[in-house]
Amino acid sequence: MSSGLSINTLRGFACLLLVGYHVIGDSSNSGLRLPDEHIASQLNDWLALVRMPLFCFLSGMVYARRPLTGEITPFAIGKTRRLLLPMLVVGTGFALLQNLTNGTNNEGDYNWWLLHTVPVAHYWFLEALFIIFIATAVLERLGWLSTPRSFWTVWVLAAALHCWGRLPVYFGLNGAAYLAPFFLLGLAAHRFELDRAGPRWTPLLLAAVIGSLMLLWALIDAPTDNYPGMQRLVVSVCLCLLLLRLRPQVGWLAWLGTWSFGIYLFHPVFTAGARMMLKAAQVQHIGVLLVAGVVAGLAGSIALTAALRRIPYGHWALGEKPARRASAASAAATAAR
Repeated sequence: MSSGLSINTLRGFACLLLVGYHVIGDSSNSGLRLPDEHIASQLNDWLALVRMPLFCFLSGMVYARRPLTGEITPFAIGKTRRLLLPMLVVGTGFALLQNLTNGTNNEGDYNWWLLHTVPVAHYWFLEALFIIFIATAVLERLGWLSTPRSFWTVWVLAAALHCWGRLPVYFGLNGAAYLAPFFLLGLAAHRFELDRAGPRWTPLLLAAVIGSLMLLWALIDAPTDNYPGMQRLVVSVCLCLLLLRLRPQVGWLAWLGTWSFGIYLFHPVFTAGARMMLKAAQVQHIGVLLVAGVVAGLAGSIALTAALRRIPYGHWALGEKPARRASAASAAATAAR
């Protein structure tokens, strides 16, 4: 069974992929606006097969370690605080910042009457994940995720919705349909011990399947968009299971993984800021812009997360419960003596 170090290592890896994605962006209206034929743009397209699927796969694994055992209402309230509150606080602030700042890739191009009904930027993930958690809680209460037979029936239905469902963008519904198979797969990985199942050569088999599919895909049509389909689903599932079976344990990546939620929330502010500052200073080298953007996105997000935990009401932006002051705890302990 995968350890906490392994899960955090994969979280850190997913953070690198996500921050790198927003630094590079696409050729039209985001990031460095590199041409489609640039190697970084092509790599960005291919990595879409693992970025968000891996994040949601890990979320499913973490949920499975502490699944719903009581009533749904307290669970839903907790997820509202953890996911929707940061979406409202940080997502709204992000939209306003884009609206007020010249030179951003999206200078306030929002329908303010539908803000968050139509998700803001990458915060669609928080709305989609909230829907997945609530749907999972209902399925848990019905007992449909408790046995392999009923679970895989649900998973096949989720996979069909992923491939052929056409849900609207509102409230992250389309994102929930896209991510649900990976969340459920992560749940199964822990609940049914998929990382222990199969012979030792399973990673090689999975790698061979992925390699063959990608080679075939490259010969036909590279994955230049995020449009879901059976081929993308199979490749993404194989990648998640391969990473699970490899159980990577890298200290610095695991440390990054412990800051993953803050990095997710704040990194575009710092990647965009670094890009704008360097371009104002006439820095044009793609490698410098890429490295500086990734470092700024990671370091800035971690610093801001740490600062928010120290100021009053800062925990609202992080979806966390207010931290208990060490001094208050010490005073209480002294008074109890």
